[in-house]
Amino acid sequence: MREAVFARYGSVHRNTYLDAPRSLAPTLELVGRPGLFVVGQMAGVEGYVESAALGFVGGIGAWRRASGAAPALPPAETAHGALLAHLRGGRSGDFQPTNVNYGLFPPLPPLEPGPDGRPAGKRRKREKNEQLARRALAALATWAREIGAPSS
Repeated sequence: MREAVFARYGSVHRNTYLDAPRSLAPTLELVGRPGLFVVGQMAGVEGYVESAALGFVGGIGAWRRASGAAPALPPAETAHGALLAHLRGGRSGDFQPTNVNYGLFPPLPPLEPGPDGRPAGKRRKREKNEQLARRALAALATWAREIGAPSS
């Protein structure tokens, strides 16, 4: 190893993941094998937090399936739901994993028009992201109640 030369760091690193749009049902189950959940990096997300989030969603799905309950997917307005939408909404064949980001979330409703009836302008990025976050937390709390998750 003393004489090893690194041409480029990370050049031997390779992620392995499914073509999620083709392979995964919205519940994170394999399309051809209901009951077999795929989560984490293999499902097509990047990052430890994103992988753990899919593990959480897949675990809830497996629990609900085992108990005979209907699937209960997180709302698209949440980070969990935004990741699921990315997995299902990509183009099969050139799907690429991603980290969670505000660009995955459904857009906010348009701003109310000003007194003259014209659009009131554009939200500042920070304001928009704060509104997306508040909406996500509210939707997540509602979903948690719907699935019977313990509250803190």
